[in-house]
Amino acid sequence: MQRAIRVVAILLAVGFLFALIMYNTMNPPKPETLVWNQGMTLGNAEEAEHFFYDYTDIMCPYCDKFALAMDEHLEDFKKEYVENKKVFYELRLTALLAGFHPGEAAVVENSTNSASAGYCAAEQGKFWEWYGWILKKLNNDYFSKGIGDSATATEHIPQLDVKYFTEVGDKIEGLDGEKLLSCTESDEARAAIGKNTDRAAKIVQGGLPYYVFNTYVSPGFDGNWEVEHDWKSAKMLFDAGIASKKK
Repeated sequence: MQRAIRVVAILLAVGFLFALIMYNTMNPPKPETLVWNQGMTLGNAEEAEHFFYDYTDIMCPYCDKFALAMDEHLEDFKKEYVENKKVFYELRLTALLAGFHPGEAAVVENSTNSASAGYCAAEQGKFWEWYGWILKKLNNDYFSKGIGDSATATEHIPQLDVKYFTEVGDKIEGLDGEKLLSCTESDEARAAIGKNTDRAAKIVQGGLPYYVFNTYVSPGFDGNWEVEHDWKSAKMLFDAGIASKKK
């Protein structure tokens, strides 16, 4: 009798395990709710009330207007939205511009190199410091002068050497520039960025930047974005997202 009970118990356990495996196979987590790169996040995905996904390409001049705004007010954002567990923010770095302009070597290389460097900075736990540094550098060298990958630009950004994105010198404490360069040129970094770019291409509609805040989606560029009044505009976006349906 006891042997029969044990057999039944084993069969039930095996059946339950099989059913669980089949359920997870047939019902995988939605891509939007999976963390792509922990080093590019702010907050706790398990505890936050709301989620905010920012799909971007560093070489996108429109994306960088919002990015510069966030960088300038990052501590304000953390204090008002992250530290109180209100928002989980993830920047999903891609090389989408490389896919949008496959025939333009400079665009492809710049988009891929910048995204790979960001991935590698995150590997060293220095993504946000590196991100602020490269945003300001690109803005000072190109975007603020009307040079960039956009229809209204006076000229395109030339093909930049990978060192443009990795020669941090002593500007970022704790970030190893040589390791950053080696990683950026690695197949691992290229593969990781390629994977995330493919994933983003299935989600992003209407151009960059592309923000998903709960059920609120904001595609494309708002021409009113300027760093001078960025925080007020950013808060309008955050509040619209928070007011939308929760996850």
